Amino acid sequence: MGPQPLPGVEATPGVEHRVIRVDGNPVSVYSAGAPSHPSVVLLHGAMYDEARFVWDQVFFELAGSYRVHAIDAPRHGRSRPWPGHLGNDRLLGILEQTFLALGLERFNLVGLLMGGGLSIGYAARHPEQVISAALFEPGGLGDKLDRHVLTWLWIRTPGTRRLLNRWLVRKRRPALMKTLRSLYVGGSRPTAPDRLVGILKDEVDGKARFHESDLDDWQTDAVGPLRLTWNLLDQIPALACPTLWLRGADSVMVKQHEMERAVSLAGVDANLVVIPGAGHLLPLERPHEVRQALLAFLDSHNSL
Repeated sequence: MGPQPLPGVEATPGVEHRVIRVDGNPVSVYSAGAPSHPSVVLLHGAMYDEARFVWDQVFFELAGSYRVHAIDAPRHGRSRPWPGHLGNDRLLGILEQTFLALGLERFNLVGLLMGGGLSIGYAARHPEQVISAALFEPGGLGDKLDRHVLTWLWIRTPGTRRLLNRWLVRKRRPALMKTLRSLYVGGSRPTAPDRLVGILKDEVDGKARFHESDLDDWQTDAVGPLRLTWNLLDQIPALACPTLWLRGADSVMVKQHEMERAVSLAGVDANLVVIPGAGHLLPLERPHEVRQALLAFLDSHNSL
């Protein structure tokens, strides 16, 4: 029998969901934990991720010691609809306004993939605000993608950016369950599959309803014809806060050498933790190990 799941984001006792207006557009935030506790902000990944999904097995336990805010990025979860282009600089500006609306002056950042990349960018720009940053395979560390030219051709071909959603939106729950299970590697299994499939279905339907692309602008902006047009390597040395870098040993999203290079650039107060039997959805695939590592890191840098 596998590990018993913790309550998800919406079932966490005392959780509050609110929608903040930023430039007249919605930003959805789930908050829980005592307001007097140190603040932790959770930023999810790209494509079909959202606050309730990847933080499903992290939010509840963090809320026991921290004031936790899990944010739906624009065009994810309940942060819909959003007009215009949502590149890196615009997303960082939206985060800044969101933190201001939440009354956050000093806080810890926790981000995965796109959320990890945004965490690096925000911490580099606002060192006075960020106490620490825990980064799950952050995006923006590489020089090029696997099958880079094919990827560039695919995203530049008219009509391709919504093909995945057109396929997924027709899938019934059993097919989405199969898709969910395919995301887990290294022998890991979903701890709350029915809930996660429901969240995944909400995200698929949301993208279809508002005619959104499969990929985020944050992702496609970086893909040039032969290599990535930008990465975050020049910003990592500017990080003034302690950092924890986490990677699933079986991940194919962010390579081991990319993580090691980033940690070396981040300085002496940076540590890399590689968890076996997991891929890029590390907080879902190995929740017990992730909670242990994350709480130990946060506790060491916050006065509880």
